Amino acid sequence: MRSASIVGAAEFAYARSEPGMTRQVVNSVLQRADEPGEFLSYWLTVHGRTIPKPVKRGIGDAVRRLYDERALLKWDSEARGVRMGDVLNLTHPKPTESWQGALFTHALDRRYGNAAEIPAHLSVLQAREELLAWPVERRRELFAGDATPVLKRAGMTWESVAGWLQGR
Repeated sequence: MRSASIVGAAEFAYARSEPGMTRQVVNSVLQRADEPGEFLSYWLTVHGRTIPKPVKRGIGDAVRRLYDERALLKWDSEARGVRMGDVLNLTHPKPTESWQGALFTHALDRRYGNAAEIPAHLSVLQAREELLAWPVERRRELFAGDATPVLKRAGMTWESVAGWLQGR
C-alpha cells in the first residue's frame, strides 16, 4: 500500500524540527507522478495549509523527477482532489529542461482553465490531441494496421485506448 509510506513521510516531516533529511525523505518516498498530489492532499487535510519549505522542496524534487507528458495524461484529471497544477502552484519547482518548463506552464494553465494551444515542445500531448479529434465511429479503423506507433506517440495506455474506443 503506497499510501502508508506517504503518510509515514508526511508525519516524519511534521514531527521533525531540526534541519536535514526531511527534503530527502519526502523526495524518496514519492515514486509515482500521482503521489505528490496524494502527499499534499493528506498534508492539507491533516496539518493545514502551512507547508514547511523542506516539504515543498522534497515534493519539488520529486516533481522534477516524475512529471512528464505521459504522467500528465495518466494522472492529472478533474477527479483528483489535488491536481498536478495545484502541486506546481504550492511547491514552485524549478524546471530543469525547457520541455519541463513548457509542461509545468501547460499543467498550470490546464488546471486553472487557461489552456490554449499545446506548446510545440510537448509532442506527446499534441499527438494525443490529434488522436482524440478522430471521429468516434472511425477510431476502430486505426487497428486495421499496426496501431502501436500511433498509440505510443500519443502516450496511450490500455486504459486510455479502452476509453478512446468508447465501447466500439
